[in-house]
Amino acid sequence: MTIGVYLNVRRNFQGARLGLDSPRQVERWRNVYLGFRKRIEHGELRPGDTLPTLARLADQHGLTCHGARKVMARLRDEGRVESWQGVGHRVSEKRITYRIDDRPRFNKNLARLGQRGDTRLLATRFIGLPARFADPMDLRPGTRVVQTEVLRFVEGRPLVLSRSFFPADRFEGIEVALAETQSVTKALATFGVSNCERTRTSVETRLPSAHEALQLEIPSNQPVLVTTGRNIDGSGLVVELSYSVSRGDAVTIEI
Repeated sequence: MTIGVYLNVRRNFQGARLGLDSPRQVERWRNVYLGFRKRIEHGELRPGDTLPTLARLADQHGLTCHGARKVMARLRDEGRVESWQGVGHRVSEKRITYRIDDRPRFNKNLARLGQRGDTRLLATRFIGLPARFADPMDLRPGTRVVQTEVLRFVEGRPLVLSRSFFPADRFEGIEVALAETQSVTKALATFGVSNCERTRTSVETRLPSAHEALQLEIPSNQPVLVTTGRNIDGSGLVVELSYSVSRGDAVTIEI
């Protein structure tokens, strides 16, 4: 073996041991990275789309494991891709900023951002008010209330799962108005509540329940934002308590 060949073999061995790629491999993974970036920018890959595993990426494009990791790391550093344990890599969701003020309006917030929102009524039932919601609603635990559950979409993506509690003695049948109007504000207006005001909002983070993860189409280890808000009418009576679970990867709460 000549000295030149020996040095080249030694250099390649050391590079492999250190997890480094040859110049040709560097060029290859950069081209793959640029290809994915272009597809994301042009909308060929949409928010939430699943990307190949590192092993599949390496096999498809002739990359080393190190090169495949570099592709995803570069896209992740740019905010184009996110990764979740047990799920792999996905195209990052476009974040929306939901502003909480004294008159929060879901569709109004989206209109301000130039985005389209839709609401789907999932369930309605009469229940005894859970103890943890009794104080903010100024009601006794177990008081009969109407509970509605709606799923809110932004540009076709499920982003917010909301439960609302209404005093049943005043708003029995509100689920019909909610299904027709797709808006809590408009549904309340059919009962003579022309304007309501948010007087209390709390925000917390936690992991989703199995039901929440299923409806929001997220893995069970992806954090969610939970907001609890109390709305009152002009006379100060509580008309609604909202309990909303939002995707932490796509929603920013602004208070």
